[in-house]
Amino acid sequence: MKFVLLFISMMLPLSVLANPVPDFPFVIVTETAQEKVKPDLASIRFELIAYEKDSEKAMASLTRSSVKMLELLKEHDISVSQLESTQIDKRTKRARKEGVYDLEILGYEVEQSFTLELNTLEKYPAIINALVSIDGIQKVNGFFETSKKEHYRDKLIVELSQKTRKKADTLARAQSREVKSVYGITTEGHFGQAYAIFSLEYSPTMSAMVGSPDYYGMDLIMAVPEYINVQQRITAIYELK
Repeated sequence: MKFVLLFISMMLPLSVLANPVPDFPFVIVTETAQEKVKPDLASIRFELIAYEKDSEKAMASLTRSSVKMLELLKEHDISVSQLESTQIDKRTKRARKEGVYDLEILGYEVEQSFTLELNTLEKYPAIINALVSIDGIQKVNGFFETSKKEHYRDKLIVELSQKTRKKADTLARAQSREVKSVYGITTEGHFGQAYAIFSLEYSPTMSAMVGSPDYYGMDLIMAVPEYINVQQRITAIYELK
């Protein structure tokens, strides 16, 4: 029993040191704000994929799709420098049978991922429609953001700082106290991750007109969203008198 008590007493100082909670009266306030912002940048992510029984034919098929994709960019006056690519991924496809491995090779699948950065959103709908029409292109997704991240982040931080102080004063008065000073402030939800994060939540509008003969043969409608939500959060600890 003495050993257990001694062990606990030895651990207590470590627990106290590790505890981020202040040892004085305080109030913690968290505020979140968001603003609707018109996007001016877009990232289009897509994959090129080819499958053939012969490895060289699979690579040749992927190359043909790549050439069509590059021709598409040229047609829309988009620089190749706006296109980023990863290394090519090649997989061997084998026949499957439970408990048996290294079966007959059925073919080869080669895949390459791309990200196209657009700073002219007027080109977005046409580019999307053209990409999905190319053989071998799959998983075409559009993501939108703003080039004024820093501006909106700073603006929301100022707004939230005022709101957190006002709420802290209200909470203190409700308990017959007053705010003495701010002890700590972070743009994270808690003080265990005290670094700023600026997040953009985007959900691109993508719809297709189908089911009516009047729309037969028309392009898919891949519209740029009217706005994206810019969000910022602040958590502050205020020492009370």
